[in-house]
Amino acid sequence: MARDRQLSIRARLTLIFVLAIAVILTFTGVALVKLVHRSLLNQASDQIDAVMDQTQERFATATVPLKRVLVLATVGDVVVQVTNTSDTKVWAASSAIKAAPVLAAPGSDAAASDLTVHFIRNARTEATLPELSSGEVSTVTTTRGPGLIFAFVYGGAIEHSVRVLLVSLLISFPLLLLMSGGLIWLGIGLALAPVASIRRRVDAIAAEDLTERVPVTGGDDEVARMARTVNAMLDRLESESKFQQEFVSNASHELRSPLTTLLATTERAAVDPDNANWPEVADVIMREGRRLDGIIGDLFWLARHDEDHAATEREDVDFDDLLYEEATRVRSMSDLIVDTSMVHPTRVIGDPAMLTRMIRNVVDNAMRYAQSELRFEARYDGFEAVVVVSDDGEGIDVDQSARFFDRFTRADSARSRQSGGTGLGLAIVTEIVIRHGGSARFVKVASGSTIELRVRGGGQRPIA
Repeated sequence: MARDRQLSIRARLTLIFVLAIAVILTFTGVALVKLVHRSLLNQASDQIDAVMDQTQERFATATVPLKRVLVLATVGDVVVQVTNTSDTKVWAASSAIKAAPVLAAPGSDAAASDLTVHFIRNARTEATLPELSSGEVSTVTTTRGPGLIFAFVYGGAIEHSVRVLLVSLLISFPLLLLMSGGLIWLGIGLALAPVASIRRRVDAIAAEDLTERVPVTGGDDEVARMARTVNAMLDRLESESKFQQEFVSNASHELRSPLTTLLATTERAAVDPDNANWPEVADVIMREGRRLDGIIGDLFWLARHDEDHAATEREDVDFDDLLYEEATRVRSMSDLIVDTSMVHPTRVIGDPAMLTRMIRNVVDNAMRYAQSELRFEARYDGFEAVVVVSDDGEGIDVDQSARFFDRFTRADSARSRQSGGTGLGLAIVTEIVIRHGGSARFVKVASGSTIELRVRGGGQRPIA
């Protein structure tokens, strides 16, 4: 259920990008607000300094004694208030705060440059203080004596500007996220459209015909490479499908033949059991039973190999010992002459059971063709172990011999049921020799046929 509720790639990518943009916009907004606030404070400080300088200059040049509160012009967002040093009387003030009492007092620092502003909070000032911010104080000389100049930003201009910026950001950022999300959704949809098209095409191909292919767009981008990869996979699937169909068809044919022989033999004997040649019937049953057992065993081995369930062991294997054992077996079950004079000590590292089966399959194949003699050879060629099995039979066309290593392929003379061939022996040889990093082939000879097996690795070349 959790997998069914999982968001699509398009939705997940859109969500990730929108979240990333939201984080970027948040950091950008915070940085922008701080930057604007700092810039406004710097501008206000410069403006306050200018107004204080103008006020000090005015009082420095004044010759008429101050007898009442002097009303000064309000410059921009800055207002000033001039008081005596004891903060009890207002000598001058900007027009915006001309009726206000003393609004602030200097700090306790003695040096003028270190004076700080402390707002005086009482019932008389509570109406004016909310409008003031960013205050500075400095000393001034007047006709009444020394005094203090307080300058403030009036009207909350800085806070107002910051609030306007925050509101603008809070309104614009969601809109930007919404627009970005929509554009990202559309962009990802366009980017994934070829992928969706390939998926639909593959679904149709898998359901109908494996011979069709996915169209490949021009270029070498990810979609084009994926299309080529999918087509390569379809090539392998088509090949495997044909191979499986041929394998099942050939296996059915090979299994049907001995079963048909068994059924026909037993049915004839059952019709007239008194006149049936039961020794012959038993011989047919035993022969065809062994043939069935051989076919089933070979099919089982190939099935395990195709599924990669057959593990390959790594042990020392002496090809010369295997060939001597096969020579003894051939002599015990036939009148064939076996020449082992060219068998030399040859050792490799591999799977003993597989290599034994490989040698036996090759020898059995040669026995079916041989007329009177087999010749075995084992030697090193560089760092490869070479095994050669020859017979003096009719021989084959070496140029066309590669097909004999395919499954269920036999030469015409091997079609005889007396030979017991299944068409799988050399196919198994091919699988085993490939597993051991080697090769198998027929080589040209003057008469008869010769199979050469080469296995790499593990062997130690004798010192000459």
